Amino acid sequence: MTIYEVLPQPQAYGYEVGVLLLNFLEPHVPGDTAHAGTYEFPVLFKVVETASVDAITNGDLSVTGQLIEAAQELERSGVKAISSNCGFMLHYHEAIRAAVSIPVFTSSLLQLPLIARTIRPDQKIAVLTAFKHRLTSEMLALSGLPLDAKVVTESIETTVEFQNLSSLPMDTESFRSRLEEAMARLLEANDDIGAILLECAIFTPYAAPLQRKFNLPVYDFVSLINFAQSVVSRRSYPGIG
Repeated sequence: MTIYEVLPQPQAYGYEVGVLLLNFLEPHVPGDTAHAGTYEFPVLFKVVETASVDAITNGDLSVTGQLIEAAQELERSGVKAISSNCGFMLHYHEAIRAAVSIPVFTSSLLQLPLIARTIRPDQKIAVLTAFKHRLTSEMLALSGLPLDAKVVTESIETTVEFQNLSSLPMDTESFRSRLEEAMARLLEANDDIGAILLECAIFTPYAAPLQRKFNLPVYDFVSLINFAQSVVSRRSYPGIG
């Protein structure tokens, strides 16, 4: 017999992961962190009203309270882990994880220490980010990145496709091409890149095309969230129970 506890607030049951969303109007295509069809398990999304792009990417601490409240609401709703759809949520990771009792995976950048320890010591990690100059060394350090790790960054923030996300339909082919061009620039300037990390959550649909083109491991929010779900909902094996 399986016992189901009563949740502390009225809510549909069975969500595996909760995702905090920016308050920003943009299209979310399949494979995007904010597209429900991306996942093979139920995900509960929560838009945080004060979490604008500028506030989050610049680390505006006045947003912290609402982020904590949203995370606590997701926890009350029964999710087993919490993530988000912006790598710059790393600014708030410590505050959020201290406020809930379930695992918190706020940012794709949390994978940086793992990546650094899986590639050769002389290799670099290529980070494709939404805002290159906002992804400072101090920001990278918040991830727990080892001091000896080497990171190079590039963005597509000046492109028409990126600047008009909230006003133009998403042309996925053009968007993919922009990311491929950005990655090609990094490879042209660095011949020792061992892995790619996609900081921005709307880059995730293009992980497979980037991997096919450049033949490198690609990490992103989807790899992080899939990992989060896998450790809080372990599968059973036949004959084991």
